[in-house]
Amino acid sequence: MTEARDEQARTEANARVGSLNHVALGVRDLEASVRFYVDGLGMRQTLTKETSDLTPTLMRLPAYAKATTVFVQGASRVGQIELAQWNLPAGDDDRPKRPGDVGLGQLSFPVAPEHIDALHDRLVDMGYEVYSEPTTSVIRNYGPVTLFLCEDPDGNQVELIALPSAETVRAFRAQQTQGVTQ
Repeated sequence: MTEARDEQARTEANARVGSLNHVALGVRDLEASVRFYVDGLGMRQTLTKETSDLTPTLMRLPAYAKATTVFVQGASRVGQIELAQWNLPAGDDDRPKRPGDVGLGQLSFPVAPEHIDALHDRLVDMGYEVYSEPTTSVIRNYGPVTLFLCEDPDGNQVELIALPSAETVRAFRAQQTQGVTQ
């Protein structure tokens, strides 16, 4: 009996989530959203499906609730975005969340430094709301990042960011430490 309890205790102690599977994002126009994420950002479409008959019960929605969903994913096989166009009325506050609001405020995607300008230009050419040119900023204890923000077709804020390599971060931190000790 003690052995079974020990095993259960070990299992409970090690219970944790893995990497992010997906984020569901409600959209007004599924075709426009797929165009932004696939054609604009260069993500790949991994799955298109209708919600199941079990979805309303699991999500505490009206029995008639249905959605068509398209999953998109970047180059990594970790994390996807589920774009869902529901047959439900929009909520009272139909605007996307913004930083400072409770809930999803921004989606952020890493971009190779050598591609950030081309991605920016492509989104501008496609007519999306882009806030600025790619801008480089130095993040304390981290290093330089280059980024810009834009909006998807539903007005959700999207950040495209070129992050420093692990080697660059280590060198930056070492340089910071040397500056403090001198």
